[in-house]
Amino acid sequence: ARRVSRARRATRAAASRSDDANGTRAVNAPSRRDALLAAAAMAAMAPIEPSRAAQTQTTIDTLPPVRTNEAIARVAAAVPQPSITAEAFFDIAVDAEFVGRVVVGVYGDANPIAAARFLALAEGVQGLGYRRTQIDAVEYDENVETKEDTPSFLGSTGIRAFVIPGSTTPVTSLPGGASNEALLPELAARRIGHDDLPGNKVGIVSLVVERGAPPPPPKERLVSVNGKFVKVADPPPPGPNGTAFAVTVAPGAGAVLDRTNVVVGEIVEGLDVLNAIAALPTVKDNSASPFFAVAKTIGDKRATVAEQAFGKPFAKVTVAKCGVVKRETPPALDEIS
Repeated sequence: ARRVSRARRATRAAASRSDDANGTRAVNAPSRRDALLAAAAMAAMAPIEPSRAAQTQTTIDTLPPVRTNEAIARVAAAVPQPSITAEAFFDIAVDAEFVGRVVVGVYGDANPIAAARFLALAEGVQGLGYRRTQIDAVEYDENVETKEDTPSFLGSTGIRAFVIPGSTTPVTSLPGGASNEALLPELAARRIGHDDLPGNKVGIVSLVVERGAPPPPPKERLVSVNGKFVKVADPPPPGPNGTAFAVTVAPGAGAVLDRTNVVVGEIVEGLDVLNAIAALPTVKDNSASPFFAVAKTIGDKRATVAEQAFGKPFAKVTVAKCGVVKRETPPALDEIS
C-alpha cells in the first residue's frame, strides 16, 4: 500500500459515508468556473452557416479534441481571475535557521472575511498571530504514472486559543470572531477552487474551515461519582477554528481541499522555499500496518497519537516573522508637478 494523505483518505471516507446514506455514489460537483467554461466553450466554437444550423447540432462531445481544447483555453483566458489586493510575508526558519521569505498575494474581494482574517493573523491582532507557529504537515498523494508519493500540500495548525499570548484575556478584534462560523458561508459559496486558476497554478493558500471527516464517536468511560460508577462520554476533539492554513505545492489538491478550505490567495514569491519544505524527510505513514489497524480498531490512544504525526517533518519548520507588506502610496498630482 502506498502512502496517501490523511486529508485525502478522510475526504474519501466522508464522501463514501454521505453517498451510502443517500443511496448514491459520489460525483464531485463541478465548480462554478467549470460550468462557465463548458458553456462558454460551446459558444466560442466557429459559427455554423444559417442554412445548415437547423440540420446540424454541434456539441462539445462531437467536436475534435484539439478544437475543443483550444476553445476552452481561449475561454479560460477570458474568465475574470481574482485580483490581489494586499500582500503578506512570512519569514521561514528550519531548526531555527532562516531559509527564505514567502510572500502571499491575498484575494481581498473573492472571500473578504477569510482574506481579512488571514491578513490580520499575519500582521498580529493584540499580539496574536502566525508568528512562531509551525508548518507541521506535508500531505502526500500517489503519482498514478510513477507509483511514487509526491507532496501535494503543506499544512499549519494555526492558532490554538483566541487569547492574548501569555494571558487569559480573549482577543476580540479578529475578523470573523473566535470560531469558524463566519467562514462557513464563504466555504459553501466556493467562489474560487484550488485548481480553478489557469495553467495548473500551485501555491494556492487557503484557510481550513471544516473537518475532512466527521468527528469520531464519543468514547464512554467509567468514573466514580459519590461512590457509584457512572458512564461519562469524553467530548470529541475540537474542530477547525478557521486559522489553520494550507498551501498547495502540486496541482490536483482541490479534490481534497475544496471541501474544507476557503481560498485566500496565492504565493507570489518564495515558492522555492515551500518546495524545499515539502522535500524534507517526514514521519512515515504506517497506516497500512496490520498492527496499526488493530490498534485503531480497539481504540488504542497510541495509534491516534501516531496517526497525528504522519507526514510531520522531522525538522522544526516555524514562521520566524510575518506581517503585511506595506505598499507605498503614490504621490499626489500636485506634488509631481
